[in-house]
Amino acid sequence: MIKKLIPDKYYKTINDIPYTELYDKGFRLILTDLDNTLISYKETDPTKELYDWLKMVTEIGFEVIIVSNSKKYRVEYFADQLGVKYVKYAQKPLKKGLKRALKIASRKYDRSEVLEIGDQIMTDVFGSKRCKLYTIIVKAIDRKTEVWTTKINRKLERYFLKRIKKKLPDVYNEKLLEYVSDKDDFKEM
Repeated sequence: MIKKLIPDKYYKTINDIPYTELYDKGFRLILTDLDNTLISYKETDPTKELYDWLKMVTEIGFEVIIVSNSKKYRVEYFADQLGVKYVKYAQKPLKKGLKRALKIASRKYDRSEVLEIGDQIMTDVFGSKRCKLYTIIVKAIDRKTEVWTTKINRKLERYFLKRIKKKLPDVYNEKLLEYVSDKDDFKEM
């Protein structure tokens, strides 16, 4: 299980990800979390930056689907505003929400063409690794606004990061050190 908690890459924000390079490697579909990945929980409407990001990735050739654990109307509202498909109440790290996203995509994608972007190891990384997807983790946009369930996941994340550091120090240094270094509450690790 512990290896399924390790992302393929870490980038500080969605804007730091080298999309053209990923497209050249064969990726075509982006499954992305919404809250604290694309937008802060406190935002009520898509920002200009988010519209610019979507325009940039779609011009490269990517299809984008939002996959969120939220049941709220918020997911549908943001997806409709952006003009993208979505899966709400995805129940990540269970596979069913990500599989649902693959089914509603504009065409059948091979798993090697799909990448998932999220801000949580316990939901986004673990769920996408269970589905054998390439996984990118980004720094959460605004941790102060997170809901109580996410706060619980962050405590679990801290526990598993310490285990990974102990059992797989080389992998930890290569794939997670920068992620952990960007988080104030992980400084003690």
